[in-house]
Amino acid sequence: MRVALVLLLLVGIAAADVKKSEALVIFERAIAAEKNPKALAEALAEVDALIAKNAKDADAYYVRGWILSRSGKNNNEAVAAYDKAYELDARLADAAYNAGVVLGRSGDSKQAIVRFERALKTNPSHVDAAYNAGQSHYDLGEYKEAAARWEIAAKLSPEDFQIAKKLVQAYVALGKAPQVKKARDRVFAMWRAGKSDGKAKSYVYDQFPAGKYHVYVHETFDTSGDTAVVWQAKIALKDKVIGTVNLETSAELRGKGTPYALGVEKEGERVPTAEQTWKTMPDYAAWKTLVTKTIEASF
Repeated sequence: MRVALVLLLLVGIAAADVKKSEALVIFERAIAAEKNPKALAEALAEVDALIAKNAKDADAYYVRGWILSRSGKNNNEAVAAYDKAYELDARLADAAYNAGVVLGRSGDSKQAIVRFERALKTNPSHVDAAYNAGQSHYDLGEYKEAAARWEIAAKLSPEDFQIAKKLVQAYVALGKAPQVKKARDRVFAMWRAGKSDGKAKSYVYDQFPAGKYHVYVHETFDTSGDTAVVWQAKIALKDKVIGTVNLETSAELRGKGTPYALGVEKEGERVPTAEQTWKTMPDYAAWKTLVTKTIEASF
């Protein structure tokens, strides 16, 4: 989940007010003391006092949600506070958005989508709401909806490398080859232009379940060296990578006229497999099928 910048949230709350509200003053102090549990508890007590005086103080409910969300132990209360803030003042797009972030982190993707859509209704330019709505749909296997939200995000922020990568995943899941090619070309162009995440060497091209495992397929940007992994299917069990199935290339393979070969590693050790090579780059769908069969046989 992408989290909106705190300064943007401050602007969002104060936008309609020339003078800072009491809740906003408390909010600024809470942000400054974000890692101080005692200070946050004091700020929460102050906000609750404001709400006791004025049950229609949208800013106070927003700040209450923010403080509660920082503890990580009061997700339901945090969502309820954000929801109340939005109910009282539908201009507070970030109240709906942050409720969605809390829900997404706790695994409730369906309700997270409801909040992200509220944020987009209020602020159609809310790129993070569009991005996270796409991610929540993707997590639910709703790839068409995920692509639609990420397309919105891409229009709002065309130079965002993270969004560009996500569109590749959505189109791969939908099996839309022309869109995959266009989105992939865009990702590589951004990488070559230095717009990638730091010194990224690969990106997640696809991900899918395989029995009890979850597979993340990485595509490498630069495969020009003597040896390289073109695609690497990382096999994860409870978020721990236990092995990989690779599409490899090397000077030796290229010299033999079969530039591509299958390679398997498990727990850091090479796994012997039947020799599998290709004279040309294999079709991804066919290679994915082979990956699934290899996982069944070797893991």
